[in-house]
Amino acid sequence: MTTRYKDYDLDTSTSQSDGSGDWMTSIHINKLSSDGYQTQPFYCKDAFKTKEEADDYSINLGKQIIDGKHPTLKLNI
Repeated sequence: MTTRYKDYDLDTSTSQSDGSGDWMTSIHINKLSSDGYQTQPFYCKDAFKTKEEADDYSINLGKQIIDGKHPTLKLNI
């Protein structure tokens, strides 16, 4: 799932864990610049009961990172 936020594309990738049925997620933050298309991945360690929860978490995480509001994760592109 791709969501546009400010000048970035947020690409989420969710998958269901074998055995537990929980959903795992990651997000790639992408930006087109004069240097070309740059991307930075972030992998979430949390597990979620539904795909929708995992996707929502990823998008909100990406927005926090872009806005510089996440306490530990920083955007370097």
